[in-house]
Amino acid sequence: MPTKTVIIHGWSDCSDSFVDLKKYLIKEGVGDVDTIYYADYESREDNVTFDDVIDGLNDRFIEEGFIDADGTAKHDLNIIVHSTGGLVIRHWIARYYLGTKPRLAACPVKRIVMLAPANFGSPLAHRGKSFLGELFKGRWKIGDFLEVGRNLLDGLELGSPYQWALAHADLLSGFAPYAADRIQLTILVGIKDYAGMRGWVNKPGTDGTVVIAGTSLDSLKLSLDCTKPSGEGDEYTPYQWSEFKPVDDFAWGVLPDLDHGSIVSDAATSVAGPIVVRALRAKDAAAFRAHAKDLQAQTVATYAGTPKPKFQQFIVHAIDDQDNSIADFTLEFFICRASRVQGGVVTRDARLSAVEQDLSDEANRIITREFHPHSADPSYRRFLINLDELRGLIEKAKGPAAVGGFGEAAALSMRVYVPRVDQGIEYAVERLQNIVLVSTDERRTGPSFLFENTTTLLELRVDRRNTYVTLATRPSKH
Repeated sequence: MPTKTVIIHGWSDCSDSFVDLKKYLIKEGVGDVDTIYYADYESREDNVTFDDVIDGLNDRFIEEGFIDADGTAKHDLNIIVHSTGGLVIRHWIARYYLGTKPRLAACPVKRIVMLAPANFGSPLAHRGKSFLGELFKGRWKIGDFLEVGRNLLDGLELGSPYQWALAHADLLSGFAPYAADRIQLTILVGIKDYAGMRGWVNKPGTDGTVVIAGTSLDSLKLSLDCTKPSGEGDEYTPYQWSEFKPVDDFAWGVLPDLDHGSIVSDAATSVAGPIVVRALRAKDAAAFRAHAKDLQAQTVATYAGTPKPKFQQFIVHAIDDQDNSIADFTLEFFICRASRVQGGVVTRDARLSAVEQDLSDEANRIITREFHPHSADPSYRRFLINLDELRGLIEKAKGPAAVGGFGEAAALSMRVYVPRVDQGIEYAVERLQNIVLVSTDERRTGPSFLFENTTTLLELRVDRRNTYVTLATRPSKH
């Protein structure tokens, strides 16, 4: 049986944008006219959800004979996706092959090539829901006038609950679906900003549309549980860290001279085309890992030829001890002398010095510059950090006073604050003032934090307390 290839487009696009790519693949001997398919979905219909898209995709796969009625493969599939298509295929695999009864062996997908996928969001998604987004990208059909696909854009928005849930369904599921000997996954993204009139939408750390660090699936989940303090006296610790690092066995590359659109439109004439072909021709795990190593070298060369810095993206979600979301919370960051660190926190025996305050102000500026709370659920927040700037600031802090430092080891810490709900309900944050994240000596007690070109999921769990419940041997009166 010949391998079938399916191309899946992104938001506000259609298969017409991929005609040249199909012709290129045929020319290179990857399939023919009858084995390369286009998958289309109406991404600007406000009522359409990701569940709708993958349900329809599954139905079409059954009708075309790619899988049987229970989802067992009848053909091997290569999948090529662009932008939102990355979320679509991950969602489909997670729903039908990684659910309550995982059966990855039945999945027809053998190889995936993601071109600039929106795996962890796009800064343009919330703009797409604005009036300007309606004017420029909305539908102009009677009955659907100015619809932009709000449900899909909610999922595409930075720091969305949808991205968080999907990461738990596939990347953090423990099943490692993407591997050299399972589903071979190649992710490609350009480093170029949009030029000309489109340049007004450019944001730091993107290819014009998606976050470069958010295309990679090399993700880490960190949990800071503040509901289970341990120890007493000098040994008291007000929180516990835990981390989950999925298996990293996929190919990821950053390509020069390509932006979010040209990585598709120019694939046949750019560095992207041969890489796509090589990914689809990898016959075994060894060939795929050699391909992944080549992409690592390409990424190093790309960054060597550009002044663009590397970023790390964080998606933060705050919950209480009953797993309910906390919509109103604040994170503040400080740079202090590491000698003030005790038990994983910065002691509060003295106020910040003038130098520590200046460095802390700069740290907050760097960390929160590209901050975004999700518009539908602000218990999810997104931060994008220029690691070159942040590491440089920490190095400056441990330098001499002549360069604005304090001449000793430095620590980056975080304060978690949740305001009181009312007179009788509050959150236990009194001991969560300065949790050490990074230290230039050995005083840090938690996990490592800074990893370039990745998205880190950070879950904060805070104890919610109330005085409205009492227990006594005598009755009370209202």
